[in-house]
Amino acid sequence: MTSVAFAATVTAAVALAPWTSDAPQGDRVVGLGSAAPWGSAGPRTPTAPTAPGPVQGQAGPVVGGLAATSVGVLVVDGGRHQCSAAVVASRSRRLLATAAHCVWLGGAWRVDGAFFIPGYAAGEEPHGRWAVDTAYVPPAWQQANSPISDVAAPTDFAFVTLLPRDGVLPEQVLGAQGIRFTSPTTQLPVAALGYPATGVYDGQSLRGCDGDATVQSFDRPDRPSGQVLALTCDMTEGASGGPWLTGPDAARGRGQVIGVVSGGDDTTLVSPRFDDTARQVYEAADSAATLSRVSGSPASSMATEAAVSTGG
Repeated sequence: MTSVAFAATVTAAVALAPWTSDAPQGDRVVGLGSAAPWGSAGPRTPTAPTAPGPVQGQAGPVVGGLAATSVGVLVVDGGRHQCSAAVVASRSRRLLATAAHCVWLGGAWRVDGAFFIPGYAAGEEPHGRWAVDTAYVPPAWQQANSPISDVAAPTDFAFVTLLPRDGVLPEQVLGAQGIRFTSPTTQLPVAALGYPATGVYDGQSLRGCDGDATVQSFDRPDRPSGQVLALTCDMTEGASGGPWLTGPDAARGRGQVIGVVSGGDDTTLVSPRFDDTARQVYEAADSAATLSRVSGSPASSMATEAAVSTGG
């Protein structure tokens, strides 16, 4: 059995939480396989207007389409920091994918009072705020105590459950990107999306880079080995947690999530490569959220009994 680390949050005061575009500090970008689709988790959206595509190496604007409803700003750390996140298709219809360091960093959870603003643009919140219920990260990320300098690791991913709003599930309103847990072992065309908030960027608009991701080894004596994806892109802090999409329409913001923005520098972004560990964390989060929806109980109360362990 593989235990999945999770955090329950209290969300009653979420609507009052302040938000700034300040991002956590660090040297890496923060705030900032054989391929086969998995299950029925294809991208779903109520509408899909035409959107301009990202530009290779440079984070261009991404406007309209599924990304305008399913990708947004994840406000964490008591409203002090922002990351990026995307709604991903799930049975519970209320899951986000983001970076682990956005919700667990330096030995502590950062999700108390956290909320998601899908489609955020220049101060506008067209789809309102959605309160975070519970966050799930790989045990290896939590056990490593994961300081800010240790992002860009194969375990730097998380799945976050959102609370329904007025009885409506997030995916019913926002749609969802697909999700996939296998990818080629050499190169893969992707689009990386996020809300970069430092340097030439201000965190006020969704940006994206389009190009071929390469698979690289992650090998450190004090951390679990694995593989990461690397992409030429200049996004900065604030983009962390944004989705890496693949598929024919990825450049227009609609596809399957195969990773999330983890770290990088002025020219390169790095993402964990979704694999079987990611699938286990995803299934733990989705199972807890599905059970709580059926029972009417908060996901946090169900997680301990029903979903923090999955077969492995």
